[in-house]
Amino acid sequence: MTREAQLQWEARWASPAGIAALVSALLLLVSSLVFLPKDRAGIEPNPDLLLSIDDQSGGYLASEALSAVSALLLCVVFYYLFRTVIARGGGVPRWFVYLVFAGPVLYAASRIAGAFAAVDLAEEFVDDGIIRGQRGEDHAADLSGAGPALVALATAGTVALAFLFVMLPIRARRVGILSPFMGVLGAIAGALIIIPLASVSSVIQAFWLGALGALFLGKWPGGRGPAWETGEAEPWPTAAQRRGDAPPAKREEPAELDPSLPPEPEPVPERPASRKRRKKRR
Repeated sequence: MTREAQLQWEARWASPAGIAALVSALLLLVSSLVFLPKDRAGIEPNPDLLLSIDDQSGGYLASEALSAVSALLLCVVFYYLFRTVIARGGGVPRWFVYLVFAGPVLYAASRIAGAFAAVDLAEEFVDDGIIRGQRGEDHAADLSGAGPALVALATAGTVALAFLFVMLPIRARRVGILSPFMGVLGAIAGALIIIPLASVSSVIQAFWLGALGALFLGKWPGGRGPAWETGEAEPWPTAAQRRGDAPPAKREEPAELDPSLPPEPEPVPERPASRKRRKKRR
């Protein structure tokens, strides 16, 4: 594909990709608010979570469904980012496109399958009536053992999606598609998929996706980097360069010399005074 054709493709798909990123961010935030586990005094964390799932099974399933839809929208977001990066020589292999689609799909499937399995486990736990003390914690741990197929699905989806969050932003930063801040924040968002930190993970991931959507739609504060306009790999301008305080360095042309004048002699560096001379001066 020629450079002009690539830029036309980017302009045509910028709105769908940007809207997909914004909707994905919104669904991610809403999913974290639909289901809020209760804190019951005297009950260990695992039994407490199962009791909350049983009490709010509808909200829990809705939360996981919203997370799954948010992940599926990432197919559009990451494919658009993938195309823009490889068009500028970002060093992403062509086979990576399969991961762009497989990662979000596997992750979404694991969230849905895991949600129904968790609801069944919570119902079984409540029916058994063991909810307090170490016996409740041990029983909850026994019930929480997912099957090997579900574990494999969840692991593959989580690792693949986290790899997309880390790999693509870093490559996009190198070719000037993303700012250094966005590149680093995307990598952090990917790491938080592997090691989630309560609601912090969803907020950071949603913020990054929202900012990415604004970038795709051309609503980035101060304008996008020149790589978006030229279709080539160009560094993202610094804040000082955008303000005009630090214009890009220009190549200085050598001054024209009068050919009738003899060339100026090169200056001879002064030799440091020897120790003997220093003693004589004293």
